[in-house]
Amino acid sequence: MKSVRIFSAVAVALAFAFAACSNDDGFVATPSATGTFTDADGTVYHWVRIGGLDWMTENYRGGEAWYTQSYVANGIEDKFEVGDKAVEDSLIAKHGNYLTWQQAKDCAPEGWRLPADADYQSLETALGMSAGDAGKEGWRKGAGTLMTQQGPDVQLAFPLAGELGAYSTAYPSKYHVGDYGCYWTATQDTTKSNECVFIRVLVAGQDMVQRVPCPTSLRWMSVKYVRDAK
Repeated sequence: MKSVRIFSAVAVALAFAFAACSNDDGFVATPSATGTFTDADGTVYHWVRIGGLDWMTENYRGGEAWYTQSYVANGIEDKFEVGDKAVEDSLIAKHGNYLTWQQAKDCAPEGWRLPADADYQSLETALGMSAGDAGKEGWRKGAGTLMTQQGPDVQLAFPLAGELGAYSTAYPSKYHVGDYGCYWTATQDTTKSNECVFIRVLVAGQDMVQRVPCPTSLRWMSVKYVRDAK
């Protein structure tokens, strides 16, 4: 078995007050509604309404815990190995679970969905990013501060939970916990020969949000669910 290497770990405390807050350019956004949702497992999630969509403020915690899953690398089935499952369960409770792209689609609670790339663009423009920048690939300025902001003025509170993937080796490991947040969208990039989907990457202390296609193979990322405002 291959052990999971944790490069950095930062506990992210989530708070759920919904006063107006601003990004680095002074743009102010206030949710038009807030509330809670309880899923089939009894887990309570908070949501905020921005740009006509309800966004969960916590990362999704459900599904099969990532460290209990098996994967295939170099044609061989293997399993994750962690030192303390209780610690990992605590991190899932705070930061959410890591899901594959297929799991992210399949685990959506009734009435909710994995956000499409267009849903993220709608959120980004509602938070002050220009429409022209929202459709570009790469790092774009104008929404990262409000998406990640924690504390008494929090709106969306995207945790920076990093990701679980295979990069320097064929075997998946945790990367960038506390430094980056990596989120699936439901939208495939059909220009690629292999299965790639657009993701969002947020970085600590920056107003930048990356929009980039990413292969789905041997990748587990954070998930927020969204629904149309009722």
